[in-house]
Amino acid sequence: MKNFSLIFNIVLSVAVAILFFLHFTSSGKKSSGTTMDNSSGSNTELKILYVNSDSISANYDLVKDMEKKFEEDNKVREQKLQSKQGNLQRMYKDYENKVMTMTTRERQKKEEEITRYQQQLMQEQQELSQLAAMQEAGMVSQMFDSLHVFFKEFAQQKGVDLILAYQKGSGVLYANEKFDVTREAIQAMNLRYSKSKVAAPTPTPAPEK
Repeated sequence: MKNFSLIFNIVLSVAVAILFFLHFTSSGKKSSGTTMDNSSGSNTELKILYVNSDSISANYDLVKDMEKKFEEDNKVREQKLQSKQGNLQRMYKDYENKVMTMTTRERQKKEEEITRYQQQLMQEQQELSQLAAMQEAGMVSQMFDSLHVFFKEFAQQKGVDLILAYQKGSGVLYANEKFDVTREAIQAMNLRYSKSKVAAPTPTPAPEK
């Protein structure tokens, strides 16, 4: 799903940008002379790695599970609306078939019934769209938290200051592959995610009525 991949890349870029800000904020508190330019006389060496955001989007199990769940829920929402739309069409067709034999009162009553059902359908459509938007916002928040926590720990483990998100067509014109830790990051992310799923408590089934 292209839109979902785009959202993921934006979230990853934002998470990296915050880590970038946090790094230099903390560094600035420790030493006001920290700089990216070693020629200025500073002894600080900035260590940088990068990951390919497209590869992470395609291979991170959390993203796959979220995308699958979102598509399944959207399918249920669409089926619900299609069922109601089918009912509305049948109501209108039945009205057309019988309108010539109806009294004025019967026709008015049927028209009010169709209008009321149509209004309910429109309201339900808006509610389901809002639910989809809320679900998407929740997924974005969960992705951001996951990426932020993971890459902060991953950077510490690798002993680097920054991990950048790179993708084809981005502002980065060249990146040396020896600094690419995408595969290692994906393996670590999926391992961490699989452990979190195992550790998650199993929902207690509702008692039978």
